[in-house]
Amino acid sequence: MVVLDTSVIIDHLRQKSRHDSIFVRLAENISRGDLAISMVTVQELYEGQSTKEQEEENFLLATIGSLKILPYTYEVAELAGRLSRDNPNPLEFPDAAIAATALVNNASVATLNKKDFSQIPNLELFDIV
Repeated sequence: MVVLDTSVIIDHLRQKSRHDSIFVRLAENISRGDLAISMVTVQELYEGQSTKEQEEENFLLATIGSLKILPYTYEVAELAGRLSRDNPNPLEFPDAAIAATALVNNASVATLNKKDFSQIPNLELFDIV
């Protein structure tokens, strides 16, 4: 399974030619059943002002509708806290939560911001190039 970082979804939503996004390329090469997002990603996406517009929200929902949405559980929260605490570089809450979600679900992370995740032990980054 591959957990998509919020950056991958945002990139897709912002593309002028949405058929060329990294998200589309991933979806063409990985079974949709093997693509997932964290519940935290849903929150991050709704923080964007564009979701106030019905057409943009509908496109967002169409984009994430076929993805597995992995819950933010106690186990994920505990691991995210430990990752943040033990990481030599500060981790943003969403990055720690997404990384922990992937680790708990034995998944890799596809991200456009590899530096945000590169120092997390045992986390496999999916090569999206």
